[in-house]
Amino acid sequence: MITFLITMAVIVAFAALVAHYPAHEGSSNITDRDAQRMQADLSAMHGRTTNI
Repeated sequence: MITFLITMAVIVAFAALVAHYPAHEGSSNITDRDAQRMQADLSAMHGRTTNI
């Protein structure tokens, strides 16, 4: 049981570490058009539901 808990703690710590630091691959100046489009769609959907 202790081995399982330690293993899970290591996996969670590694995932948090990877998620915290940005990837250094590629160019950081690239604009993600898909993310912008999705955010615009979500904002539009949210705007429609707030006036009900």
